[in-house]
Amino acid sequence: MTTLYEVVTVRLGYRKLCARWVPKMLTEENKKKRMGFALDFLTRYAEGGDQFLDHIVTGDEAWVYHHTPESKQRSMQRHHLNSPKANKCKTSISAKKIMASVFWNRHSSVKIYASRSDN
Repeated sequence: MTTLYEVVTVRLGYRKLCARWVPKMLTEENKKKRMGFALDFLTRYAEGGDQFLDHIVTGDEAWVYHHTPESKQRSMQRHHLNSPKANKCKTSISAKKIMASVFWNRHSSVKIYASRSDN
């Protein structure tokens, strides 16, 4: 056991948790588990007060579509005075996207991750 591990887990009481999907249709067992977790949170809040809330971190993720338009200067072309004006089409929604994952506590965002898609 490393010193860092001991400080984080033993002294500070932190532990690793993984996010998981929550089923939409809850069984009776799921409902009982959720009720148990809720009661555990309420008990810990009653014992620790607002300091307990400082240890809760939650997160969410979303696909964010993006497009980097060509600058006006870059899209300029040389034309003869008699040639027709160039038209520039509006761009459609880009297939470029990133997965934005944001984690925060009750005060502010804690960490923001952005990962590119393979598209």
